[in-house]
Amino acid sequence: MTTSPGSGSTPSDRGRTATAPPSDYRIAVPEGWERVVLDPDRWTHRIDKVVNRGLRRTKANPQLKAALADRLREQAEAAHANGGVEMYVVNQIIGQVPVSAGLVVTVLQPPQDTAAADLSEIALSLAARGADVTMTDLPAGPAVRHLHRQRPAADDPDGNKLPLTHLDLYLAVPCSGQRLLLSFSTPTPTSMEPLADALVTLFDSIAHTLQWMA
Repeated sequence: MTTSPGSGSTPSDRGRTATAPPSDYRIAVPEGWERVVLDPDRWTHRIDKVVNRGLRRTKANPQLKAALADRLREQAEAAHANGGVEMYVVNQIIGQVPVSAGLVVTVLQPPQDTAAADLSEIALSLAARGADVTMTDLPAGPAVRHLHRQRPAADDPDGNKLPLTHLDLYLAVPCSGQRLLLSFSTPTPTSMEPLADALVTLFDSIAHTLQWMA
């Protein structure tokens, strides 16, 4: 697995004490997962490299490469607008089965002059919508685990045609009002739901590698 630092978006303090928040986090992802820092000044070049690397063994034409790069830039823009600090994408062929998945890491800031919601409040809010929500213990601390499958609308603005399986994990940043959200997703054709279940197990494994950095 490849271990990657975060983007330095959690509170930083060189003289950190036991009551100060971490300066960053670290997370490990499998080989082949491509990291994109969600910085508008950096992601265009990085996305182009990711696309070229992912399609280098195919006969993809320039139009397909451009379309894929545009799609990833749109995803990066949307994630960045919601507080995302980095994302990971993977597109591989395992055996003869195409595997596609992604992870967006988001730092959630509480609204100004308000207290951050407790993890239990987040869990109750999600459960009130009928969501599949549980509390789980990760090495980095307790987390709200939200597993859900989403069927795209006929007029989906992103052009999604396949159902998506999502796994969201919310963690409290220690000694801080911030929350860290790990958002995993993978396309889930009905015929490949067992593969999606296996990927969810992988997502949980990745979440267990999260570490706070001093």
